[in-house]
Amino acid sequence: FKASQMVKGLFVLITALSFGIALSSGFTHWMVTEDGLSIQSVSDSPFLMAQPHSLVQFLDQERKLDAISQNRELFSEHEKMIREQEKIDDPEIESKIRSSDEDCLAAGTFSTNRDPFIVSYTLVDPLEDLEYMIGIVKDLNEDIPRENPYCTSDLPFSMYAFEHLPSMQQRAGLSIPYEHELQKSLPSRFRLLDFGHYVAVALEKEPTSAPLLNLAALYWRIRGEASNAVECLRRSLHYSTQQKRAGVMFALGNMLHRAGHSLDAIVLYQLVLAEIDDAFVHMALADALVVVQNRSDAIVEYDAAFARDPKMSDASLKAAALRCDQKLVDAMEKQHKNLLDTISEKNLYNNRYELVKTLEENVRKNVLDADGKLQSTLIYEYFTYGTLPHVSCRTVKHSGRSAMQCTISDWRRYRAAVSEKHQKLITAARRNAPQFSNETFDLSGDEEEEESQELIEFLNALDPFKGIDMDEPNGRPIYPRKIESSMSRLLERYLSNSWPNRSLCDANRWRHPMPTADNLPQLFMSPDNKGYSVSDLLNKYLGLSPLKEHPLPWALPECGSFIRDQPLSSMFKLPGVVHASSRGRSVKFAEERLRQTFVNLVGNRATQADVAQRIRTLLKYNIGPKWLVFNLAALYWRIAGVPGEAISCLRAALFFQPERHADVALTQLAQIVMRTASRDEHLSDASALLNTAIHVDPNEPLTYFLNGLIQILQKKYSIALAHVRAAVILDPLFQPAVDVLHALKCAASKDGGNPVGERIQARCCSPSQPNVLCFVSLGGACFTARKHGVYEANNCDINNRQSKDVCWRATPLVPFIAPSLSYDTSDAGNLENVESLKNRQDTNTDGLDDWIDNSDEIALDFGAEQCLQRIRERSRITTTPMSQTQVLYAGAKRVMTKEAEEVWEEEVTVHIVPFPESPLSLSQISDRRQMLAYDIELPEVLPLPLKEQIRLGLQYLPPSRTSDPNFCNNMKMTISMLHEQTTSTWVSVTAKGVGLEQYMDLSNPAPAIAGFEPNCPDLDEPSPLRTFDHLPAYHLREQFIFYKPEKALTDAFQSLGNERERIEHVAGRLMIAMKVSKLTPNLSKNQDGGVHWTLSTASTLFWRVKGDAVNALKCLRHSLNNAPPDMKDVALVSMANIYHQAGLLHSALIAG
Repeated sequence: FKASQMVKGLFVLITALSFGIALSSGFTHWMVTEDGLSIQSVSDSPFLMAQPHSLVQFLDQERKLDAISQNRELFSEHEKMIREQEKIDDPEIESKIRSSDEDCLAAGTFSTNRDPFIVSYTLVDPLEDLEYMIGIVKDLNEDIPRENPYCTSDLPFSMYAFEHLPSMQQRAGLSIPYEHELQKSLPSRFRLLDFGHYVAVALEKEPTSAPLLNLAALYWRIRGEASNAVECLRRSLHYSTQQKRAGVMFALGNMLHRAGHSLDAIVLYQLVLAEIDDAFVHMALADALVVVQNRSDAIVEYDAAFARDPKMSDASLKAAALRCDQKLVDAMEKQHKNLLDTISEKNLYNNRYELVKTLEENVRKNVLDADGKLQSTLIYEYFTYGTLPHVSCRTVKHSGRSAMQCTISDWRRYRAAVSEKHQKLITAARRNAPQFSNETFDLSGDEEEEESQELIEFLNALDPFKGIDMDEPNGRPIYPRKIESSMSRLLERYLSNSWPNRSLCDANRWRHPMPTADNLPQLFMSPDNKGYSVSDLLNKYLGLSPLKEHPLPWALPECGSFIRDQPLSSMFKLPGVVHASSRGRSVKFAEERLRQTFVNLVGNRATQADVAQRIRTLLKYNIGPKWLVFNLAALYWRIAGVPGEAISCLRAALFFQPERHADVALTQLAQIVMRTASRDEHLSDASALLNTAIHVDPNEPLTYFLNGLIQILQKKYSIALAHVRAAVILDPLFQPAVDVLHALKCAASKDGGNPVGERIQARCCSPSQPNVLCFVSLGGACFTARKHGVYEANNCDINNRQSKDVCWRATPLVPFIAPSLSYDTSDAGNLENVESLKNRQDTNTDGLDDWIDNSDEIALDFGAEQCLQRIRERSRITTTPMSQTQVLYAGAKRVMTKEAEEVWEEEVTVHIVPFPESPLSLSQISDRRQMLAYDIELPEVLPLPLKEQIRLGLQYLPPSRTSDPNFCNNMKMTISMLHEQTTSTWVSVTAKGVGLEQYMDLSNPAPAIAGFEPNCPDLDEPSPLRTFDHLPAYHLREQFIFYKPEKALTDAFQSLGNERERIEHVAGRLMIAMKVSKLTPNLSKNQDGGVHWTLSTASTLFWRVKGDAVNALKCLRHSLNNAPPDMKDVALVSMANIYHQAGLLHSALIAG
């Protein structure tokens, strides 16, 4: 405002204050009311300080009073919380659950302690084995002493004997109770001693007979002698046929379970289930799981047993008892947590109460006493009303200081006199108030003329621009963006599987959080993207500049009057849009982060109100494209937090010019619906609006990005990643999409897989349906590719039972990944859609109602052929053959579909690396640097570490803040010394979060047998690029004449075992771990030679300490060929260090 207006406004304020004071009683202190609109007098103010001259004490008093107020407000919340928690507490919760829950009622009094789950089972029918035994031993002398059937025949090393299990290694100390229930399976005429004698005699004749060994094990189990039973079962496993071996494994597992080794029993039971799907096996497995406290899986197994044999009532009884226990435990844990929360809440309440008491006491100490307050009031009335009767005020000296003191002779008459004076002051204030008001608001004629003249000049300057419409953009559209070489490299990095790695995810966990409903990005599709200059429209077309404000008066850019009489289109009848329109002004909906974007439309020094008035002027005088101006008005209301008014402006933009860049308004409308959504249905409406925007212009990355945000809010992370990837592909510099892509990929790696990396199987459902494609990881969802880009759901047998007239839409991810299939049929349909879109844009439509797409599919088949092709090329999905039945994880062999080969000619400079004609020796080469003659040339540009990597490295190895000026002189280290004095470097897998103890047993005694060395297996299908076989250093590995044993790594290698173990002991542990890995399915799966990559990585240390580069590189190649992508750097560091020490520096740089 002008200076004169400010003076008048100040005068009005003084007048109002004067009038307000006159209407009140005579108090010395005033406070603003809670609504902040008026002031009121305070009779007993806590700011009536004992030392009013102390500003520090005054401010401290204000701080204490604020703290008291805040803590008193929290008292009610604490009390409410405590009452609610006390209501939740129920001491009778256990009896209520046991008397009402179905599982508890079904379980009855069944005990869930250990004993009911130690049950004997058998799958082997002993009658068949008895017949075999009687065929060997027909008659026996009853008078000879009875023998026991010991299994003592020599047993060579057997892969079937499970020697790696802890219980088998400690079998001599096993003990089990008598299993008398197994004796029921024997004929009643057999006494146990006679039975054992028969088996012993038969074993003497055929000590390797599996049926006789089984009978011997049965005898020892009945007698409760576990060690003898184990020996018989070990030999039976070795000599049994494949068909009989599962029953023997089950018997061994049941006995180990009864002996207290339930974990080993679980391993055996699971192997048996792979061969025999029997109810007894599920039952026994469930018993073992209960003993190891894995009750959830145990319930699943009991249910499986009961499903296979409904007569097995114990299965349902045990499952009900376990479920009842789980419910009781959950209820008790909730009760316990509620009790702890109640105690904590009460402690907080008591602490807060004591704090308030202390603060109130301190406040009272700083306030005047009662006599001081009375004197303060009397002195105030003396100076306010003048000399009054019945009071005497005089100056006195106290502690060397002058002060005023008043005494009252007659309190009743004094109060009457004060009241009379007060009423006279009120009457005078009321009489003078209208006169003050008239003087305040009476503007002078000169100022009115000055304002009018400024406004008139501004409006006259607008005449040439009134009614003008910018039919064509005055610049080139930003999208589709041309991808430069630097941007292409950036895009490759964003789309690679190695970005972001685990360290980046951990470091940026809070910087790139997953978007939520309360933390949505606030974005605006600027008309500048379309080639229009918004700055020119708000400045030049109004005759203004960024530094010159719009003339007063200012008003808001309201749009309702422009469409008040127009009917609503179907787009604005969507539930999500209707819900957003009904919401009033709220701070919750204010998009404050767009304020700077809005102000920058004019210039960074402009104000929000100035920009709003410029938009209003454009609307009022019909200047510029209506669609653009209405979108700017909607942006203002989004910032102000008024979704209803913003939607009115967007409705006007789509009503007047629906054929001109409707995607700008649609993206704004979708964001408003997203921000105000209260149901999932509203988010679906926002997605439909965005799909319609993609139909209008598929080149804008913002539309895909917003659609990805909706999928995140709906927990559809696979589809979300597809949309966000598309946005990044269209513009790698679109930072919001890059940040969300970072968050999605980090979340995916944390969950152990890529959420959108579903592999596809090709299936043949019938002769008429030979090409049905199915997702392995989406519950077997299948689809069929039709012509013109149509994808129809097809679930084989389900579809055969349905009517042929019914058509079901394929899963939403299909239209995004289907173009990457080898028999893509969507190209023709895409071209037709492009032409269709062009025709529709040429014809003037009444609205966008026919364009609304309510699907949640990513709309990549409408126009923008160039961008569509770019997205397709970056989104190829690998399909698996019909024989592939499992999802391929990192490290598995990848099966690629055959694609058309393109042939071209190109001149490439090839550097031929010489290979020594004869084996190298120290007599030929005396200097390590001469080895570079046999090394590959370095590339022109070596990749530099990322800034993020350097920053993280400096956290662990910060540079010294104090430098020694004589550092270089003291070190005396030359380049030649760096060549000669190499350092042994090794990165442990534990640094990557992998525990070596999971793959190598450290609990057993270390083997001390000579010759136990961890030889790594050969590769089944090596990949030369993955193992860096193309480097000359690999082919020269047998001629590393300068490579010496790396004794510096001895301690590192010994640390892999237990304390103070020798190198030979650790090597022996690794060799045994490799053998166990080959026998363990979950370790040997997709690993060359069945050896897990962590073991080959650790074995590299042994060969480096020995100085054997050939075997060290063999282990490193195995690790590189089998390790996940984020673990390959462990092996590459060791490979580079070996090449470095051998003098092949170029190969070392490339490998490292």
